[in-house]
Amino acid sequence: MRKPILFKALLFAFLMAVSATANAQRDQLYQSFLTPPDSIRVGCYYYWINERVDPKGVVADLRWMKENGITLAFLATDIRNRLQDENALGKQLYGKNKFQSKLWWKNLRIALKTAGELDIEMGIFNCPGWSQSGGPWIKPEESMRNWTPNGIEICKTKEGNDVVCSPCSPEATGLEVDKLSKTHVKKHFEAFFGEILRRIPAKDRPTLTTVVIDSWERGKQNYTDSIFVKFKQRFGYDLDYNESSKLNSQTSKDLNQLISDLVASEYMGGMTEKAHEYGLRTWCEPYAHSPFPANSITYGSAADEVAAEFWVGDKKFRKKEIDAALWSARRSGKNRVWAESFTDGWPELAKDDWSFEKLKPIADRYFHAGVNASILHVVISQPGDDREPAVRPWFGTYFDRRSAHAADVKPLVRYLRRCNFMLQLGKPYNDATDQRIMDDGTIIRFTDDSQFEVTFPNGSKETWNPCEQ
Repeated sequence: MRKPILFKALLFAFLMAVSATANAQRDQLYQSFLTPPDSIRVGCYYYWINERVDPKGVVADLRWMKENGITLAFLATDIRNRLQDENALGKQLYGKNKFQSKLWWKNLRIALKTAGELDIEMGIFNCPGWSQSGGPWIKPEESMRNWTPNGIEICKTKEGNDVVCSPCSPEATGLEVDKLSKTHVKKHFEAFFGEILRRIPAKDRPTLTTVVIDSWERGKQNYTDSIFVKFKQRFGYDLDYNESSKLNSQTSKDLNQLISDLVASEYMGGMTEKAHEYGLRTWCEPYAHSPFPANSITYGSAADEVAAEFWVGDKKFRKKEIDAALWSARRSGKNRVWAESFTDGWPELAKDDWSFEKLKPIADRYFHAGVNASILHVVISQPGDDREPAVRPWFGTYFDRRSAHAADVKPLVRYLRRCNFMLQLGKPYNDATDQRIMDDGTIIRFTDDSQFEVTFPNGSKETWNPCEQ
């Protein structure tokens, strides 16, 4: 009779051990939900506007970010209000932080060094302004060009001006680089980002990790130096631009396909190759707000990280942006789908009347759609002397330290981090966008009422509230 008793005792001990392990795993997951690991970073677009930037203000900006849980900042160094003459926000003031001046370099070094001290991960937009990839160093023969009946011409906007990086200060404005030439793209990278890496020692930029490429806003091009050779190699027949007005449908289709592939491989691929040479990653929004010559999925697949975008005032769901980021991420094995979050635009829409309660359901809508990493849009650098007028954009939700609702940033960031953490665990469950399954079989579902339903391998369920204090 002793053997059955011994067996039962051992079985009981085993089951108790399994139960204890399961409880420990549950408790560990729950504590990580309440206080996500440092790897889960809610970020912000951090804009320097109208040259009104000073060292004291930069340090204050970054310390404020850290105090409120923002541990990732993507810096755009030279944003200039393009509505300066008719700006509904009032008279514009301009500062002394001129592009690549001594003060500009001082501010940038202080920003990167302070971010390192605070463990704030940093990215920098790949050129002045936010779109796209250009600067004063781009020569006409290195720029976006089109073949026209009059010959090769620099790409023009609808208004007839050359396509340039924008919106940025005059000193920083220059032609957009040829997106079909990896040679020209890499030269552009070296002229701006490479110069930052050469001028600022590695010890002063320990948390600089990311090269940022925003949404495409620069239109199309149809010519690059090697277009004829590449076309012949790809399709086996000659491209005759002299007959461009008479191109048959197949030739037009072939040319468009080639251009689409080159934008992905030469431009985004070239940027990523250069970033990797320096131990950095690329982060891009793989969609357009102007005619887009590329395929969002192949374009986004050529970057290390991808992002969607959503706006506060959206009347309808931003399916185009979400699909571009989500499916390029899934095709290329990326787990994170970022979102430039809570964008607002133009003077009548730039807001400082936001609240946690107002923004939460907007974020939830996009969490259900597959977003699982958050970038706040926008934090504007403020003067170090708080007696000076606040710097205000003509776009965005005001998340800066001088916002009237700055006290709501911390609870908002806490909520976003918890949701980001849960929605980055494991992998998509049954191809869903708001359900995940972990390696041990635990299933996580973001419910319709914005709770997390956690189903453990033993079948038990719990509901966790990301708003819990």
